[in-house]
Amino acid sequence: MSDWLNLVDEKRRKNMLGILQVLSNLQDKENLNFIIIGAIPLLIKGYFNYTVYWDIDLLFPNVNCLRDFINKPKPKSMKIVNYDEDLMISENITSFHTAWAMDRSWMNVDYIMKGKAFEFYVEDTKMLELYTETIRFSGTDFHIALYFAHPWDVILEKILSPRTEKEADLRADMSVDIRHIYVVYRWEADNVNFWQHIFGKAKRFNRLIECKRKLLYILQISKDLGYEDINISTSVLEMLESS
Repeated sequence: MSDWLNLVDEKRRKNMLGILQVLSNLQDKENLNFIIIGAIPLLIKGYFNYTVYWDIDLLFPNVNCLRDFINKPKPKSMKIVNYDEDLMISENITSFHTAWAMDRSWMNVDYIMKGKAFEFYVEDTKMLELYTETIRFSGTDFHIALYFAHPWDVILEKILSPRTEKEADLRADMSVDIRHIYVVYRWEADNVNFWQHIFGKAKRFNRLIECKRKLLYILQISKDLGYEDINISTSVLEMLESS
């Protein structure tokens, strides 16, 4: 069994695998109609060491793709409940909230479309890694072949998010996004490739100064949020303070 599956609640493992298999069949690999963002790419890549009730976030390039996905036939074995009667549209995000189940356990699957987020994640399809794995669980083989967002792009989006900044200002110690930033920072603080990746992408989207300012702020308040093990080395400090 894959290491990441051990961090899925035992009652929900089969359901998670079933959902990922269905999504594998629904994802257009030639002309991407959605990718998976949020915590799942971090989970799959091994950044976490704790178990929670994971949600699956699907990011779509436009509203048409989102609606097409809603209307696309799904296997009869997969039960889907729509929480919303129609798309929830606000100034910056369009969403549709659902729950999926292939047994008695349920998992939230959120459909999202927001601004240029898809362009941000799929800036270069060569940077996207096709995750492929066949996992045997409870006597059944589950075949997964999915494009996930790059984990470092997930973190960069969280750093730049206005919501994250508000949570930092409020010293919201239960913030999931800030926790994920700290988790990846612990792993990658000394990884030159990590810094080149996030700074390079932030620069291409004209948000490098903002990225450095916000990340430094998030790291500096770590002790206020109860994260005593977050340290800012001299080299990291110099990178974040440079213009």
